[in-house]
Amino acid sequence: MLAPIFNRRFPVRQALVAACLCTMVLPAAGMPPTSDEFDRITIGGSQLYRPAPAAPVQADHRSVAALQVLMDRVGISPGVIDGGDTARLHAAFALFARTETGATIAGPDDAAAIEAALAETGGPAFVDYAITAADVAGPFTPEIPTLYVQQASLREIGFRDPREMLAERFHMDEAYLAALNPDADFGRAGTIVRVAAPGRDLQRRVARIEADKALLQVRAYDGSGDLVAAYPASIGSAATPSPTGTHTVRNKAQNPRYTYDPGGSAQPGLSDGLVLLPPGPNGPVGNAWIGLSKRTYGIHGTPEPHEIGVSESVGCVRLTNWDALELARLVRRGVPVTFID
Repeated sequence: MLAPIFNRRFPVRQALVAACLCTMVLPAAGMPPTSDEFDRITIGGSQLYRPAPAAPVQADHRSVAALQVLMDRVGISPGVIDGGDTARLHAAFALFARTETGATIAGPDDAAAIEAALAETGGPAFVDYAITAADVAGPFTPEIPTLYVQQASLREIGFRDPREMLAERFHMDEAYLAALNPDADFGRAGTIVRVAAPGRDLQRRVARIEADKALLQVRAYDGSGDLVAAYPASIGSAATPSPTGTHTVRNKAQNPRYTYDPGGSAQPGLSDGLVLLPPGPNGPVGNAWIGLSKRTYGIHGTPEPHEIGVSESVGCVRLTNWDALELARLVRRGVPVTFID
């Protein structure tokens, strides 16, 4: 894995060599008041990329899905909302149970308490949504090659279609969204679909971050030591371990570009030199990057949100795109990040 570099003298569209993973981006419009301006950077390195499986899941476990929505609303992210009673869910619930809202709920099967808490935090877990003309207008990237050198020819590594876009917007597993709406035409404006009603973006500043390798979890705290948010994560692997000790946030970027290095650990040797990939949520580092003072390492998004907390990463810390972007908005440069073995 290589590292991000700064360059404030060149325009955003100009390719830069980097030693890690990400892009040059313009600051996002309409960011929460807690957010600093994002950096303009390019990321280079090697992350794993595999197309999402097409097999759908059954739209059951409604109380579990409702609990996932509730946790999302109070800042304890379940990752993808998928109705799955998994180890990822239970790791999040252990933290959720310490919150004022979570203390009233015995577990995923406590449907009555979950419904009561949902009513106090914004209403039902799932609502009807009318797909708009803007939702189906795109642009989309229906065919995304697996090889990085082929992705470089794309204008954007965007969402494949409206269904994938809506799944990320509502923090849902795409297969679960499809299972909830088996007859829906996601490509037609006016179609009514059932979607999750997650929480709004958090607004509290983050003063320190912990990346827990054993629990596969990232936790963010404020200046008083109170928990602000927790996110399921994929953190390194035996072959490509994540850092140890404490480092600091060095930079951050939204919609980063990624530089493929043929000498890296993923898809090696497919080009004679570095290859710059376009940005997009289905790019190797997703739509957000938080670079660390440990060169070549960072916290970033993913094209495969359903694998967070399940699959391994190439040294860095992977979150869902929406969790990575939320955390990036809440941190400032210099915030310490401690890796817990």
